[in-house]
Amino acid sequence: MRTILIEDEHHILRMMERLIQAEPNLKWMGSFHDPFQALEFLANQEVDLVFLDIEMPQMNGLDFAKRLPETTQVVFTTAHSQYAVDAFNLQATHYLLKPITEQMIHDLIPRVSKRYTETLSTEHHRTCTIQCLDHFSVKTQDGDLVKWPTQKTEELFAYLIFHRDKVVNKWLIAETLYPDIDEPQRALHNVYNLVYRLKKTLAEYDLSISVQTINNGYSLHLDDVCICDYHDWLDAKRKPFPQTDLNARLFVDKDYTWH
Repeated sequence: MRTILIEDEHHILRMMERLIQAEPNLKWMGSFHDPFQALEFLANQEVDLVFLDIEMPQMNGLDFAKRLPETTQVVFTTAHSQYAVDAFNLQATHYLLKPITEQMIHDLIPRVSKRYTETLSTEHHRTCTIQCLDHFSVKTQDGDLVKWPTQKTEELFAYLIFHRDKVVNKWLIAETLYPDIDEPQRALHNVYNLVYRLKKTLAEYDLSISVQTINNGYSLHLDDVCICDYHDWLDAKRKPFPQTDLNARLFVDKDYTWH
């Protein structure tokens, strides 16, 4: 993968340059401490991966990332964790907290390699970005918000996202989403309707998300071309914020009580 580095601190830039050059799956194309010089370079060169510092005096790394092609992966680097949500909203492949080590770069390679391969094979496939932290939204690759037919359909989607790839029993879903319905069969019937609406909505937006019926429950699966900030937090070895803060930051604009 053709890779460049953008970092305004020269000693960090040279250190990362050595780490990148040591990785056989990455092809170092250049290092820049000035983001405007990097933009000039990118005007004539295609790259697959950018390691990008967020805090730079000439240009904020988040603003820089907005100028990159959708197929260019971005790995943000910073000493501060408060940018994590903004980074994931820009569909960043990952977010590394300084000080960056050789092991951190090495651990990142399978992730960027996998997404690189998928980008080549699904370049024109519609993908999505799911934000669960601080507020809940689902956007298409074009940046359009997914519009849900009902609030309960949206809540079912969020509930299955929260239970990542787990098979959730249909009776538990009925009890959780319809606690005020005393008739279990009527609540279950509502769940069947929700699942139908959810599948239909995902198909209408051509998202790479499937709802699977397994035994007496349902499981939601995201293809890797879909990005979810909550799942990225779960996968991160170095969490951008602690476990104790997680519940307070999930779905904060919703009145969900089940997380």
